[in-house]
Amino acid sequence: MEIETSRWIRSLRSAKRQIDPWQPIAQLWEEERTPDGGLLPALTVFLGGAECPFTCVFCDLWRETLDEPTPDGALAAQLREALAAAGPLPRLAAALKLYNASNFFEPRAVPPGDEAEILRLAAPFARVTVECHPRLIGERCLRFAERLAGSLEVAMGLETVHPEALPRLNKGMTLDDFDRAAETLRRAGIGLRAFVLVAPPFVPPAEAVDWAVRSAVHAFERGAERVSLIPVRGGNGAMEALRAEGHFVPPTLDQLEEALERCLALGIVTADLWDARRFASCPLCADERLARLARMNLTGGIEPRPACGCQGNPA
Repeated sequence: MEIETSRWIRSLRSAKRQIDPWQPIAQLWEEERTPDGGLLPALTVFLGGAECPFTCVFCDLWRETLDEPTPDGALAAQLREALAAAGPLPRLAAALKLYNASNFFEPRAVPPGDEAEILRLAAPFARVTVECHPRLIGERCLRFAERLAGSLEVAMGLETVHPEALPRLNKGMTLDDFDRAAETLRRAGIGLRAFVLVAPPFVPPAEAVDWAVRSAVHAFERGAERVSLIPVRGGNGAMEALRAEGHFVPPTLDQLEEALERCLALGIVTADLWDARRFASCPLCADERLARLARMNLTGGIEPRPACGCQGNPA
């Protein structure tokens, strides 16, 4: 069934964007909240490499990946280019996030021969974050953490703890898989960042915020140090098909706001604001509401919602 679902998902995709495996896709500086309430400069590098072998129904990251394995030496070259373009590192401690739209500890995506140079280039950073599927957390992850000059944090998709929705996301993961991986990281002293979906398919829209909050609670109970709330985007073909069948209703900006407001008391929780304007129905207050969420990501405090006469956000 999983193979058939993956074929169906892939059959609905548009063409990929051609990428150069020797050049990073992008890099950007941002700030992240720390447990003591401070801010840590963080450089995010989007690396181009092999596509993830797990075909999640909601995923759109495959658009900027390779069909073939990542060439040996390519990721190290990309990281050198990104660091050069990023400019001098801040005088204070900084973090590095290496996001490759796949799994950092899968050999097809990250050739083992690249690790030594990646470790060398990452040495100046106090924390390095990589992304990986829970089922691929094992010895390679533990060895990488031991060799890293700073601390390692692994970003894993929990997605949702909804008992009916999670198995239907075609993620190739059970809740037990996530919990086992989280425990492996905890025992090794490796940090955990969890991704939680807001309004994934197969979750009733009226329950979307509640399940996002429940999922964040589960992540923190399993040792997560931070949670990122990701509103589910359409546009990959499969989501449009599910929407036509009544299995997916895109999230609203109001749902993202409520989810963040309810989760902030749990720990470090942020709302993913990439392309989030698409979820706003009112052009009058959209920019102000998104700016409010961006500030809340940094402060961890709840600000009053902007006054507006639009539905769901009355003056």
